[in-house]
Amino acid sequence: MFYVDIVTFTDYGFGANTYLAVNEDSKQAVLIDAGTKAEAVLEYLDKNGLELVAILLTHGHPDHLLSLKEIADATDAPSYMHPEDAQLLAYIPPMLLNMMGLDRLDLPEEFLPLEDGQELELAGMDFKVLSTPGHSGGSVCFLTDGVLFAGDLVFRGSIGRTDFPGGSMETLLQSVKEKVFTLPSETRILPGHMDATVVGWEKRTNPFLMGI
Repeated sequence: MFYVDIVTFTDYGFGANTYLAVNEDSKQAVLIDAGTKAEAVLEYLDKNGLELVAILLTHGHPDHLLSLKEIADATDAPSYMHPEDAQLLAYIPPMLLNMMGLDRLDLPEEFLPLEDGQELELAGMDFKVLSTPGHSGGSVCFLTDGVLFAGDLVFRGSIGRTDFPGGSMETLLQSVKEKVFTLPSETRILPGHMDATVVGWEKRTNPFLMGI
């Protein structure tokens, strides 16, 4: 059975996790989010002789996109994002950028669309797209090989904030209930911030999610 090799990069400015899913057989990789320094990802790809074939984005908040354009330009890898968040990126409030200490956010010219239930075969790996709005209107998760790349939907013992435009606590809880808590208990959750966890643990112990 094929298992995905996952490399984690963490930006310690915003605490955002960026993941590289690697197929050692094909020497190809897929990036999930792009909130770490581009140099770290590009150096890892070069050192290990890997081709980046796609960049999958869980949502459109700047802390997960900081190095997106630089990595996309350097690798020619296409970027995928749900249309609802991709459209909103053209209207990022300056206040939101200022809160993060940013003057501007450089982005690729095009995002390939994502939709609920979509199956993507990339680098010899299968990724299923789960639409999970709540943290943002276009938030999605990616499921592959017993691993859920959850973005800012659910964290270890916590959940993503819902006070940004497009956020909704009620919608977020519904997304977790319908799309995460229906997965096998042993499914690993790799969140956009903080440490990894598993579905069963969050069902039993997450104080924000008990009783949903």
